[in-house]
Amino acid sequence: MNKEDIIKLLERYSKGLCSQEECQQIEHHILKNPLASDWDWQDELHKKRTEKLIKKGLPMLRKQGPARIKWMRWSVSAAVVIIFIAGTLHFGLKNTAVVEPSQIIAQAKSYSNDKVTITLPNGEIQTLEGKLSPTDIERLLHQGEGKNVSEMWLTIQVPSRQHQEVVLSDGSSVWLNAGSILRFPQSFTKDHRHVYLQGEGYFDIAHNAEKPFHVFAGKGEIEVTGTKFNVQAYKEQNIIRTSLIEGGVKFYMAEKEHKLSPGIELIADTEKQEAIRQKFDINQLTSWKEGYFTFDNLELLDVMKMVSRWYNITVLSDVRLGGKRIGGTYPTELPLDELLEDLSILSGVKFEIHGKEVRIVR
Repeated sequence: MNKEDIIKLLERYSKGLCSQEECQQIEHHILKNPLASDWDWQDELHKKRTEKLIKKGLPMLRKQGPARIKWMRWSVSAAVVIIFIAGTLHFGLKNTAVVEPSQIIAQAKSYSNDKVTITLPNGEIQTLEGKLSPTDIERLLHQGEGKNVSEMWLTIQVPSRQHQEVVLSDGSSVWLNAGSILRFPQSFTKDHRHVYLQGEGYFDIAHNAEKPFHVFAGKGEIEVTGTKFNVQAYKEQNIIRTSLIEGGVKFYMAEKEHKLSPGIELIADTEKQEAIRQKFDINQLTSWKEGYFTFDNLELLDVMKMVSRWYNITVLSDVRLGGKRIGGTYPTELPLDELLEDLSILSGVKFEIHGKEVRIVR
């Protein structure tokens, strides 16, 4: 959107005239470009009226009924969209989760480095900054004498509150989220393109119909020839979520093949060996790549697992957690205490922070 389109859309937004799609469009833009004095407002009244509506929530959204409440928390430096959804909805294959008191929800991980690291074929570990290209990999191997090792596989580990982009030898790009590990070869063979993922990765694969690209993620395997897709496959979970944005994907689990079309994702339970297909919101799914992350109408239990992964904290609960659902989009730089303050308002529970441990209390 250019600046004129943004201002026109903001004017419609401030008057409550936007469609649901337009609301999402402007809210995503606001998250990435918070309203400020340099937005060329028509006048101060226009600016304040829009800000007031954002804080209060659009009337057209409130008409959806008491089960859905939507508002924005406002600041000059960041805008936060928070959606609270109550009820007994289910996500993927999981039933409404119940956590009994004094239970560990998620545990902090032990990282050898607070920066992204790459392990070379000879075992040497180096830290990374910025996008990693094939040229960078060649330089690292030369410096670390990695070429003395016959099998040229490398491993990237991404700690908490970090992302990493990697360009592979065939021109494919992979973006890794916090808590992820990618194992890949310096160069692919003439017959295969294989990588191994643990965590979350967004893939933009260079097309090659004669040499499909394979992502091995836990007990699942994804095959593509050239496409864009997102994979969530964290070691501590039994769920593999494969979301297709462009092209085509084949997902294999327990010798069964599942095909996907754009805009559809597959939620696979590797323990039960069951899978379902469903639509997904591309903007929400890929928000982590753009500097914010989204709780996509998740149970509080799953929200806290995401919080644990990003901030690298251990989460314990002293209360019985039911199936209450929370959704929202937050900038990744939001301090933990501010995020927990919002979640407390939405969920009705309280959080106590003790160093690297967060306890859910009444």
